Amino acid sequence: IEFVKSIGKLPVVVKDSPGFLVNRILLPYLVGAIKLVMRGGSIKKIDAAMIKFGMPMGPLRLLDEIGLDVGIHVALDLGKRLPDFNIPTDMLNTILAIGHYGKKTDAGFYTYGKTTKVNSELHAAVKTGNEKIPEEKIIDYLVGLMTNEANKCLQEGIVTDPDDIDFAMIMGTGWAPFRGGPMTYENI
Repeated sequence: IEFVKSIGKLPVVVKDSPGFLVNRILLPYLVGAIKLVMRGGSIKKIDAAMIKFGMPMGPLRLLDEIGLDVGIHVALDLGKRLPDFNIPTDMLNTILAIGHYGKKTDAGFYTYGKTTKVNSELHAAVKTGNEKIPEEKIIDYLVGLMTNEANKCLQEGIVTDPDDIDFAMIMGTGWAPFRGGPMTYENI
């Protein structure tokens, strides 16, 4: 802890657990965005809704930046370790089979090149519904996934102070600071 402070960083001490803290809270959000696509949600609309909420980028674009292969590997691993973490395994395996791993392969949920646009090949390969999901429902659902998981982390003693969760999510994921973090956020 002292070393971390000496290099100008602010540590958050957490209990050893699957996903530790930030990834544990972030993964349900990322998987939730994929589930919205499965229901028929627009990739662009999902990302735009979360940017409007105050996130630095949408969850599907973030998955492209992380690498879909890496994000899916972590999600599948957490799914094995956390019994109530519901993973759409078939969908994730379909995404992996296509080989579009995100920005590093110039194609994920988006294609990259001179312009960035929704990847129609990936969208076609994924079985989706036709539900039209309003922006406020997207935000409520995805933010709710993070706030619920943050509360579980507190209840499980992964951290002892809710302020640590808010701080870690603001600094670690770019959670909109003006929203207060997942522990203090209230949908008014």
